[in-house]
Amino acid sequence: MNRRPFVIALAAVVLAAYGWHCLAVSYVVDDAFITFRYARNFVAGNGLVYNLGERVEGYTNFFWAMLLSGLVWIKPTTDFLPLAQALGVTFGAATIVLVVWFSVRLHGTLQASSLVAAAFLAANSSFCAWSTSGLETTLFTFLVFAASVTYLAALDAQRVLLLPALLFAMAALTRPEGVVFFAAASVHLVITEMRARRHPVSARTVVWIAGFAVVCLPHLLWRVAYYGEWVPNTFHAKVGAGLEQYRRGIRYIVEYLRNYGWYVFLPPFALLWRRWQRWVDFFVLQVCAYGAYVVYVGGDGLAFFRFIVPIAPFVYLLVQEGALELYRRLHERVALRWVAPVSATLLLAAAVGGSARQTLPVLLFPDTHRWYEPQSELTFPMNAEGYTWFDNYFVDRLATAARWLDAHAPADAVVAATPAGAIGYYTNLRVIDMLGLTDAHIARAAGMKPGTGRAGHEKGDGRYVLSRSPEYILLGNVAVLPRPLDDSDMARKLVQTSEHQIWAEPEFHRQYERVTVRLSDRGPFQYFTFFKKRDGVGVQGSHDGE
Repeated sequence: MNRRPFVIALAAVVLAAYGWHCLAVSYVVDDAFITFRYARNFVAGNGLVYNLGERVEGYTNFFWAMLLSGLVWIKPTTDFLPLAQALGVTFGAATIVLVVWFSVRLHGTLQASSLVAAAFLAANSSFCAWSTSGLETTLFTFLVFAASVTYLAALDAQRVLLLPALLFAMAALTRPEGVVFFAAASVHLVITEMRARRHPVSARTVVWIAGFAVVCLPHLLWRVAYYGEWVPNTFHAKVGAGLEQYRRGIRYIVEYLRNYGWYVFLPPFALLWRRWQRWVDFFVLQVCAYGAYVVYVGGDGLAFFRFIVPIAPFVYLLVQEGALELYRRLHERVALRWVAPVSATLLLAAAVGGSARQTLPVLLFPDTHRWYEPQSELTFPMNAEGYTWFDNYFVDRLATAARWLDAHAPADAVVAATPAGAIGYYTNLRVIDMLGLTDAHIARAAGMKPGTGRAGHEKGDGRYVLSRSPEYILLGNVAVLPRPLDDSDMARKLVQTSEHQIWAEPEFHRQYERVTVRLSDRGPFQYFTFFKKRDGVGVQGSHDGE
């Protein structure tokens, strides 16, 4: 019986399930709008900058920014967010297809078991959420995995390693940690060459290094010439050092295993009893090297475990092949032949379903998964307003404030805000990023002890912000809420280092007045409370306005 049409149809179902999962989740993150603002300025001919005239590399996704810029330059009416989401889902689907291709390459034929890893990716809440986030996560994942499988294919065929080197270089331009994957692959290559030729230097290693350098070195030199730095400003803003940071990184990985079912990741150990396989060693090396990097940087402060996504294809292929090995052994020893396939199918379905536990239960049973967010004083999911996730609501909250400022503030006004994404994208005003991602001074400020706060949100310098004399300071994480805030309310809603330091300065209370603007009669965005510099303009204290 020819099962190939059935398996192809099953593969199409997996891809369709992934597409549905992405559309159902439709997660959006504020950080994506930082890149959008850089790209918008670049397309407009103002340079790759956040604020005009300030050369600060506040993004970590050069290739993604260039890809978005190029497509918007071709069609200027294109909105960045839907474009980024379409690309994110496309690269996610391409990664799934590549995982199936590699499975077929391992087994020599397309079979139902070749779709296990693909099914895990399609169900994985983290993978699907970051597909629609607006960031470069699935592009980076695709490039890293494509580079890895083409590297293994080139080794097996005794071909030069130019293509995988170029793909690793593109990954490094998409995310700086692409260098980690390239370094791990380089260690693997040196060991392979030592085994084959008893010498680490060969024509393949020379082509390998040259292929990577010819792409990454010009960008590095351009970065130094344009921004005056060897690393992105975000490195200074987010990465510190110390035991507490490493502990936070370990907790990040442990929390991922807890949320996505630690038992799912046990089958790869069955591969240890099989004969040596190059791809297993390589995949394990990549996962361990990147895992060490995640621990080093202290994990990530964003939702849905973004930093785990790039190794998901490696991990799930190891899970797939380990599960198949366990199945073979069980099938050989169990007398009732139907027990093994039925048990394996049920366990696999439970494991795949567990990978969706961060999204599907919330989407399917929202009333039983509601939670209260104290800063906004709202409960999520917000069925009436259509906000399943806090971050989607937060982006619209910032956009609401930005649009009001863009319409009412002077064109030369400066705005200080803790989040720098949507608040910067939806206004043309100059913005001081109080977390320091796009501000060179704050990125190097003292802030909290690394590892003791939210990852990537520990830096701040309130006095520096005040020294810039911004016309508007948006405290309370940009307070667009269902009710107006007085000073006592605002004091309880302060977030991160800069906001607390600003509030503690007597100079701030002397120079700035609290303003409350009525925006709507209903919904979550009724009142916008902010602080405006006292320049003899406006009424002292809180007031309503249009």
